[in-house]
Formats: sequence, structure tokens, C-alpha cells
Amino acid sequence: MKEFFKKIFYNQFFKVFSFNGIIVLGKLITSFIVSKVSAIYLGPSGYAIVGNLKNILQGVLGVTANGFESGLIKYIAENKQDKKQFNSVVSSAFALSVCLSLVVGFFLFVFSNQLSVFILKDASLAYVFKYLSIFLPLISLNFLVVYIVNGLQKFRLYTLLISISNVLNAVVTFLLVYFFNLNGALMASILIPVLSFVLSILIKDVRLFFVEAITNLKTISINFLRAISTYIVMAIYSTVLLSLSYLFIRNTIISNIDTSTAGLWEAMNKLSGFYMIFFSSLFTLYLLPLLASNKTVKGYVEIMRTYFKYLIPFVIILFLGILFFRVLLIKLFLTNEFLIVEQFFYLQLLGDFIKIIAFSFAYQFHAKKMVASYFITDAILYVSFYLLSMYGLKYYNLQGVFYAYIASTLLYLIAVCLFVFLNRTKHLKSESQTV
Repeated sequence: MKEFFKKIFYNQFFKVFSFNGIIVLGKLITSFIVSKVSAIYLGPSGYAIVGNLKNILQGVLGVTANGFESGLIKYIAENKQDKKQFNSVVSSAFALSVCLSLVVGFFLFVFSNQLSVFILKDASLAYVFKYLSIFLPLISLNFLVVYIVNGLQKFRLYTLLISISNVLNAVVTFLLVYFFNLNGALMASILIPVLSFVLSILIKDVRLFFVEAITNLKTISINFLRAISTYIVMAIYSTVLLSLSYLFIRNTIISNIDTSTAGLWEAMNKLSGFYMIFFSSLFTLYLLPLLASNKTVKGYVEIMRTYFKYLIPFVIILFLGILFFRVLLIKLFLTNEFLIVEQFFYLQLLGDFIKIIAFSFAYQFHAKKMVASYFITDAILYVSFYLLSMYGLKYYNLQGVFYAYIASTLLYLIAVCLFVFLNRTKHLKSESQTV
């Protein structure tokens, strides 16, 4: 029995799983505060507008920060023992991110009035995009710091950084929403990552590699920039598809039904995001490093077998619990005004279950730079979701969007599995090649 528990304790999956659990617990506590305050002071209509800003912010960061995630984690993990190469990678990433932030920020500032009308439905909120353009470099660097710590596999520091962000999210959102309602909620989305970055620099380990990166800007690597550009293009492509599909669907719901109904859909997405954050971080913390280092078909099969052996039972138990306590969760995280979404829980959970399985397989695209496969499958996911949602809204109202979500994730899973299988020997060695 002692050996059994020792084996579990030292198992890498459970090590990552435990740190991930801490992150998710903090996220749940934070989300409870943020959701409750937002539900009380903003209502479904406010939820819809904030959701629109979140989609734009997601698209912008896809260009300036999030696009670096997979590539930066990969190259940091590969070069963490080589200080010179490590500094070169970090310096290159910081320089490129800041440059992209300045370019994107310029366009956000210039077109702030138009964006305010189309995205936030109010011309007087143009200042939100102006502030976003000013703070964008710091927001982007905040995400890059987290990715670097992830690549170094410093799980304790990673957990600390995420926890700081969670605490700020709860405190800042509560104060700004309480005192400034919708305006406060919109500004909170911008100010929280800025404050997170400022506080992260106070941590010695973060400050050291950040200062070294600044002082070693002359070591910027063209080879690294060329290599990571593939990951950036992949992420930009995916983020733009994701952001636009959700933005267009939400605006269609607003136009065809009303803003409150769009807010109900956004609330369901918000609740889904609470538990999906666990799986997205599990992909990058556990799965991506293993797939990136694996060279054989046999190794890939073994990695995925072990991964799903632990993952699927956990997902099933978690989702059954969520489904059983869905009314309580709505009352706890939202208000009675949102109780109508309980009828959509089983559809959302089914779609999320399929997506978790599909994304797990799709991380092979990131690990082996399978760009064409990535582009095609992401197009299938987000374009089909949008088109099927338009059809579903016409015949089934809001419920049709959830039907579209299930259908699109199922199509995505089939496409991903097909591409992984067909390309298995192109990017991995077979048994005959390893002999």
C-alpha cells in the first residue's frame, strides 16, 4: 500500500493534476465572486456586452500574446538548461510581443469610436478601447511571463502567478462593478492583467529573467522568431475564428431575439469556462510537453492511453455532479434571473465533453507543427458552429445554438482524429524505423 501511494505521489500526471487543482479551486472562488457581482449589478444585458469585449480582447491577445503560448512553452522547455539560449528566447519573445502590441494598439486607438459602436453598442464607451491600446504591451507581457514559467515547469511559481491574478480578478472586479457598474466591468478586463504583471515583477524569480531579457535584447534570435512565427500564425488564426464566431453569434442573438437572451447564452459560456480552464491548463502543463518530446507512434499511443485513463473517469464524474447540482450552481454563481439556462446544461456539457476529447488529440498539431491540419480542423469547428447556429436560431431559438455547438464539436473530433491518424508516420517514427 505504501508503494502504491508513493507511486501516485511521484506520478507526473498527478503532480500536475494537484497543482492544477489548486489553480481551479482559486478560479472557482474568484469566479463565484465575479459572477455573483456581475449578475446582480449588470444582469443578462450587461453580461452580453462584457462578453463582446472579452471576445475582442481574446482576438487582440491572440496576436500579441496568446499566439506565443505553445511555441514559447516548447522552446523554453527545450532550452531551460542553456542560459544563453534561454535569454535569447525570452528576449526575442518580449521584443516581438511589445512590437505587435504597439501596432495593434495604434489601430485600436484610431478606430476606438467605430469599435465602441459595433462591439459595445455605445459610442460613449470608446475610452475603453483607448485604454486598452495604451496598456496592451503590459497586458501582453503579463501572459508571456506565465508562459515562460510554464515552460520552465516551475509549477509552484506558476500556481502563485495564477493565484495572484485570481485574487486581483475578484477584488478589482468587485470594486469596479460595485461603484461603476458596466463601465467598471469593462475597465476591469483591462486593468486586472496590468496589475498582475506589476505584482509578478515583485517576485524575485520573475524579476530576474525579466531583467536579464531586457539587458540581453542584443541576443534576439531571428531563428527563434522564424520558428515561433508558425505558432503565432496558428494561434492568431484560431483566436480570430473563435472570437469572431462567438461575437457574430452573440450579435445575431441580440438582433433576432434580445440582449438579455444573448446574456443568458454568455452566462452559460461563463459557467462552462469555470471548469474548462482546468482542462486547458492541463493540456499545456501536462500533455503538450510530453507530445513535443515524443518521437514514436508507440510513444504517442502510450501517452494518450495513460492520459485518457485518468482523464475520462474524472470528466464523467465531474460533469454528472455539475448536471445534478446545476440549479444550485446557477443560484450560487449567478442569480434567479438566470435560472432559465438550467435547461441547456446537458447540451453544453455534452458539447464540452466532446471538445475536451478533441482538443486532447489536437495538441499533437501544436507539438509537431502540423499547420495545415490545424488550420483545416479549426475552420471546421468555428465555421460550422457559426453556420449551424444561424440555422439553429432560426428554427429552435437559443436552444439551436447549443445543438450547433454539439454538432460542430463532433465534426471537429472526427476531423482531428482523421488527420492525426493519417499523419501518424509523417511526424512520428514507426516501430520498424526505431529498430
